Amino acid sequence: MADIVSQPWFWPAVIVSVGLPLTLIGLTELHNALARRGSRAAPIIAMIRNYLVPVAGVLVLISQPGAWEGAATWPRVIWTIFGLLIIVVTINALNHLVFHRAEKGSWRDRFPSIFSDLIRFVLIVVGIAVLFGWLWNADVAGIFAALGVTSIVVGLALQNAVGSIVSGLFLIFESPFELGDWIDTGDTRGQIVEVNWRAVHIDTGNGIVIMPTSNLAEGSFTNFSRAPEAYAAVIDVKFATDDAPLKVRSLLVDVARDIPLISPDREPSTVSLGGSNFQVVIPLQNAGDESAVKDAFATRVWYAARRADLHLDGDLTDDWNTPGRMQDALHQIAPMLSLRPVDAEALAAEARLERYAVGELLLRPGIIPNVTRFILSGRVMLGIPTEAGFIQVSELSRDDAVGLTALTRTPTISRAVAMSEVEVVAVPVLVLDDIVRAHPVLAREIVREQENRIRLARTALATVGETLSPSRTSFG
Repeated sequence: MADIVSQPWFWPAVIVSVGLPLTLIGLTELHNALARRGSRAAPIIAMIRNYLVPVAGVLVLISQPGAWEGAATWPRVIWTIFGLLIIVVTINALNHLVFHRAEKGSWRDRFPSIFSDLIRFVLIVVGIAVLFGWLWNADVAGIFAALGVTSIVVGLALQNAVGSIVSGLFLIFESPFELGDWIDTGDTRGQIVEVNWRAVHIDTGNGIVIMPTSNLAEGSFTNFSRAPEAYAAVIDVKFATDDAPLKVRSLLVDVARDIPLISPDREPSTVSLGGSNFQVVIPLQNAGDESAVKDAFATRVWYAARRADLHLDGDLTDDWNTPGRMQDALHQIAPMLSLRPVDAEALAAEARLERYAVGELLLRPGIIPNVTRFILSGRVMLGIPTEAGFIQVSELSRDDAVGLTALTRTPTISRAVAMSEVEVVAVPVLVLDDIVRAHPVLAREIVREQENRIRLARTALATVGETLSPSRTSFG
């Protein structure tokens, strides 16, 4: 037995006869596991199992002293095959680790496949040259010279096309933008929706612009999403010279603050440009919201200026707020106040006609209303802001009232938002006090309506799993 163990062929034979089957079984199980997960490494493991390991077993057997007699040509052939397999497996493994496992959006994920294929081809040629130079004493200098000449010829023929591609690749590697960023190139402005090695796709809101990356690499552009502070919409407005600047600036900030698309981290601001000109700076959540914010601001500031008796663009006329319209409005709300039309006309000196644009707030939570607004036309959404969002409680329309808690002098928890253009007549709370003292039935009607709205609020909150605290019962 000792003589057999001491033979030079014994241990290689044991390794091949025992180790080869165990290795093949292990690689088979690994391949099946990777294939079930859909991994791209499964073909690499299959190549190692089917080709590399069996050839390695043959090499173990023939590499022993006296195992092969003659010119040793066939052992070098097998070594050549083994070397080629090592090169192919190594390159595929590197390709899998570097590119196939790249994170989405990284430079490795965006790296052009044509260049990765070219790199693999060059590595295979170099590996074969080194392998033949080592095993067969081939003249590899000629191979490298031919490869260099070929590269020069191809480079000269494609220098313009390759140059633009390479400049685009450098831009991608630098990563001055990401998917979702908003950029301005001077001629094009929009959001980046796709980036590849050849072009950047920019959504302008009016179609997709396909811009070559080389154009961006050779020019300059502005990335609004990389700004140190939130991108802001800048709007210039003009009022009449008789309007008090501080009152105008306060109005502009209040209007801007109520626009939903502004940044929650920064407050709008305004500056006087001299004379009756003002500039409003509105920080945005997203640079793409600029046009929508400017449109909303321009619409709302027109209505707000008239409610505040300010004169946007120096307009000193208001053909809507007339004595005749006020008289018609008071006649309309007279039954709601338990007044005769003649008695209601006496309120003209104290009441005010107001109009609101879509999205404007008629009532904010946390304040004590000093007026009650009676809706003449339009629709108003009444709801409660919660952690789950804005919960709609009721929809108010013609002859409904907003700000019922004015009489009780308690802060309201509700928010009233105009769903269309809304016309109201606002009656000060002191005037309502006098009417209630003369007509106690009005107080009972207001209490009854407020209790009805509280019931609706509890039902609406219950649908989202919240409850109305007993201390938060000032609603409407």
